[in-house]
Amino acid sequence: MINFLDEIYDLLSRYKLNLNEVIFVVNGNVVKSDEFLEKYNVFYDNDWGLCELKNIQLIVDDYAWFERTSNDGRERFILKAHPLLSTYENQESHTSYFYRR
Repeated sequence: MINFLDEIYDLLSRYKLNLNEVIFVVNGNVVKSDEFLEKYNVFYDNDWGLCELKNIQLIVDDYAWFERTSNDGRERFILKAHPLLSTYENQESHTSYFYRR
């Protein structure tokens, strides 16, 4: 058994973040920090089995977020990020293909 908030604190500390630097999203809806902390101060079985805590994201910025996922019942957060298009060598724009004439 593990406390869900302790898991979040550990995750954020690994990336040198704190609770004030993320936005909590549950089922696609933004949740106020204090409401999230009150509701999710729970212990759960983080070992193999049914997924207990689903559809939770911790938004870091416009490009990166932590997403709650389950692999064969093992729950965890994974870091996801949008690619920065400016880092690609091919800077050719393809937006002209989508314009209607």
